[in-house]
Amino acid sequence: MNDWKRIGTLSRELRPYLEYIKRGWNIKILTFDRDEFRELPEGIEIVRFPKRTLLWFLPWTHKKLGEWADLIKTNQSHHAYFYTRAARLWKKPLFLRCGYVHGEYLETTYGLTLKTKFYQLLEAKAFREAVHCQVPTKELADWVKKKYGIDTAQLSVIPNFVDAEIFKPIDGIKKKEKSVISIGRLTPVKRYDLLIRACSSIPGCELTVIGEGPEKMRLQQIARSCGLKLTLPGNILNESLPQFMQEHMVFAITSEREGHPKALIEAMACGMPCLGVKAIGIENIMKHGENGWLAEPDHESVRKGLSTLFEKTDLCSRISRGAREYAFTYYDFDKCFSLEYSTIESILKEKISFGTCYSK
Repeated sequence: MNDWKRIGTLSRELRPYLEYIKRGWNIKILTFDRDEFRELPEGIEIVRFPKRTLLWFLPWTHKKLGEWADLIKTNQSHHAYFYTRAARLWKKPLFLRCGYVHGEYLETTYGLTLKTKFYQLLEAKAFREAVHCQVPTKELADWVKKKYGIDTAQLSVIPNFVDAEIFKPIDGIKKKEKSVISIGRLTPVKRYDLLIRACSSIPGCELTVIGEGPEKMRLQQIARSCGLKLTLPGNILNESLPQFMQEHMVFAITSEREGHPKALIEAMACGMPCLGVKAIGIENIMKHGENGWLAEPDHESVRKGLSTLFEKTDLCSRISRGAREYAFTYYDFDKCFSLEYSTIESILKEKISFGTCYSK
């Protein structure tokens, strides 16, 4: 919860649970945070847990929670093993929902180290013991089926949603000339050094990167050495991003890999001309010249792509329309939530007309 609040996504992450409340459900969210969350809406209750290291004891320390709930739902696959274990002992169904698959991320990022293999053993057990699993992309579903031996009937592909009523084109915003914006943690996998060097090769170009992370000082040093105007405003509330994004001409994403990039989808929903590099999780969303512009993962290709989008207004207009249409068609909140809700209804069948939800 604190992480969501810190990076400005608390309202976004709570959005699905507000829909459950509207449909008569009560929600309890298990959290390790100590802060008060006075802004939480009625119907959502916080359940405290002292430390992650004590999760082995969850089935006994929170036995009453297990008695109260009709369904257990995870928000990510990370450490899901503890919750499937608790659900099994409580004799309650568990719906394993994740925005990315942590075991796949570890393998792709660090390789099949002993630590990765051990984690995957636990995660595979969690996926197999869940009543149903939800992943955001077909590629991740295929990986899970092959790696963890999950049956197709036990798995749904439901994308990360975008609120198309908040993330939409806004008329009358004055854009900064030759301006680029990106959103994400300031970490090596995002390859912001590549984006900085590409932008610095375009006279008059400036770059804004929203987010925090360990690479902040290094990126500032690279920008200074390249003579690029780089703005790092930190984290911004999710609901404030549409205005901020649309003050720029182009949204760019240059990551080595992505699971299912929410920031890219939100930028597309805003009708932003988006440039991405050919990488896992990006090129399966972008269609070159239709809803985005794909470049090779090198600074010269990114530079050429940005220059093209700066100069060709007709192309930008076509890409903007395609991006908005694509985001609304595939990632609109109402459509994604309806898919999840119908899945949960099928899990519970006609056992209850309204129920309760415990969510990590």
